[in-house]
Amino acid sequence: MCQGVRKPHRLPGVRKPEPLRQGDAVEVVAPSSAFDRERFQRGVAALGAMGFAPRYREDIFTQAGHLAGDDARRGSELQAALQGDAKALILARGGYGLLRFATQLQNIPTKLLIGYSDATVLHELWWRAQIPSIHGPMCTQLGEDPTAVARLKALLRGEDPGAIDFEPQTARGGSVEAPLRGGNLATLASMCGTPLQPHFKDSLVLLEDLNEPPYRLDRLLTQLLLSGALDGARGFIIGDLTVPGEDPQGRPDVVAERLLPLGVPLVFGAPFGHAGRNQPVALGLPHALDPTQGRLVPLERPIC
Repeated sequence: MCQGVRKPHRLPGVRKPEPLRQGDAVEVVAPSSAFDRERFQRGVAALGAMGFAPRYREDIFTQAGHLAGDDARRGSELQAALQGDAKALILARGGYGLLRFATQLQNIPTKLLIGYSDATVLHELWWRAQIPSIHGPMCTQLGEDPTAVARLKALLRGEDPGAIDFEPQTARGGSVEAPLRGGNLATLASMCGTPLQPHFKDSLVLLEDLNEPPYRLDRLLTQLLLSGALDGARGFIIGDLTVPGEDPQGRPDVVAERLLPLGVPLVFGAPFGHAGRNQPVALGLPHALDPTQGRLVPLERPIC
């Protein structure tokens, strides 16, 4: 029987995978950008140290311009991972590339997906299939933050990962309990006007990005607003908008200016994104957010 943290918040129709056990396979795939091989191998070692058996195809190191191989290679690799016997799959890296063939993917299985950035495209597919997914470090990021590795292991094994506490920058307070969704802002905006356009009604929306100055953040959020994707959202939890070395000036201000008119809680400073503090969280399941205290509490576990 599936066990959640609080039964009253279970969403109807959710399909939860079985927990991963010692020695279970985790498929590593590269459906997006090319990646650094040394960081990849470190991530593979981290998966092994967690007690799992990472595996990948030898052609994963292929490069075609900015991509990890052409669409045929990347698409066939991902589709094979979906149909294989591994209980989970993790992206090697984000970047870009999934939107080129994501609408062709078939039969999303009841297994956990792990990733962020370009994996936002896949998180939308998992949401539509009513399967939880994990927004968190990808293979080339694993091993950089031991706390993120420990939290990811707890999520995969069905243990309580605990609350996420952070130093909040609260733009509007008010508690929220709703399914957590979202991901990379630029990727979400690129999905507008496509068959994968998200709709965040009754959801708590996580947003993060990098390399986007204020005017481009304005453009991306305006696109989401005008498309109707943010209609009915219950609240917003904003992760990193910069990486070390970027000028953060004006970025939270423009995000607040665009989102505050929606009249729902809004908080900055959450530990998600590209700045090296990417705590794993289960998307598609209810969370409780206290924007004033800076606390995000999972109300469901992503596995049975």
